[in-house]
Amino acid sequence: MPLQTRWGAAFVLIFAGVISALQIGKAAIAVPILQRELALTLVAASWIVGAYGMVGAIAGLPAGILSSLFSARATLIAGLTVAGIGSLAGAFAGSETILIATRVMEGCGSLAAALAVPRLLRAVTAPKDLAQVLALFAAHLPFGSVVMMLVGPHVMSFGWQALWIINGAIVLAYAAVIAGMRIDEATVAQAAPPSVLTNIGAVLGKPGPVLLALAFGTYTFQYLALAGLMPALLVDRMGLSIAAAGTVSAIAVAANAVGNMSAGALLRWGVPVWSILAGAFAFVGLAAIGIFSDAAPVALVVTLAALSLGLTGLIPGSIYAAAPRIAPTSALLAIALGLINQVTNLGNLAGPAAMAFTVQSLGWSGAPLLFAGVAVTGVTAALLLRRVLRGVPAG
Repeated sequence: MPLQTRWGAAFVLIFAGVISALQIGKAAIAVPILQRELALTLVAASWIVGAYGMVGAIAGLPAGILSSLFSARATLIAGLTVAGIGSLAGAFAGSETILIATRVMEGCGSLAAALAVPRLLRAVTAPKDLAQVLALFAAHLPFGSVVMMLVGPHVMSFGWQALWIINGAIVLAYAAVIAGMRIDEATVAQAAPPSVLTNIGAVLGKPGPVLLALAFGTYTFQYLALAGLMPALLVDRMGLSIAAAGTVSAIAVAANAVGNMSAGALLRWGVPVWSILAGAFAFVGLAAIGIFSDAAPVALVVTLAALSLGLTGLIPGSIYAAAPRIAPTSALLAIALGLINQVTNLGNLAGPAAMAFTVQSLGWSGAPLLFAGVAVTGVTAALLLRRVLRGVPAG
């Protein structure tokens, strides 16, 4: 690792994550227009939106293993190129099948980028700054989503195809920017790297990567369970209009983005990773009691939901910061990130379904039971992670 952080290079790489996140978020904002122009059913539209999550849930770990065989720079360039080509091809899709296929292609490219950027950040960041830089990178998904929510509708005034074409051009242009960067990956590589099977065993055979993956998956499970169905809660139980429920939900999601970006400060101040995870997960269980209470006023529900999503927003940055400590080489980090990505996307898929099943079976008042399970799982993973990280150097 370098003695001095190359801040310019670090921010260029972080922004590569944001560029990749734009491809994930653009489909959600385009759903109404896609349904109208392509005569899509809601199920087909959901597949277009969820293609990235499905790719990650199926191929996260295999992609991490594959990318460990190549340099992170090559992986990032290839990922951005594939995502860009997929976006451009999607603009000319005349059916839902072709559009879904191009979305899968974009998802593969975005997954490759997500696995490569943290490895490259370690190659351009000094040890004392690494936790803060990785925590900033963890905010790329919510930041990219917010940008797309704000900009996407204006671009689509020229048609949804314009959104796809512009995004594709941006991604391909950024791949060229990365290709022109000089990054010395030898600073984090081994002189005589072990075989890929040895690396897989080193990741899957140790508790650290598995606990980080479990914590991240638990985080995304509760995030999508709460944020995804909060509008329904506010409309069905609180009597808010759809517009008001959307505004309130956006405030809560914005709090999550703030939490993402705040993790680096806590880590820099010396707050242990495990304590951040334990505190955030514990609050999830307590806040759910008030959020889903029959007697809670709207103001209390909104406040508790924003605090819950804001505090759990600290979790991704903390996990990204801890990953290089338990995966000390670039190849190991690629595989660990693949495992984390796969479990994360499984949480994305399972969270809303579990929440819907719980509410349908027990009513909104039964939802705290689900979040109590989240709290127990998350706090347990954090406490076990404390033992793992105790003997691992911070730098």
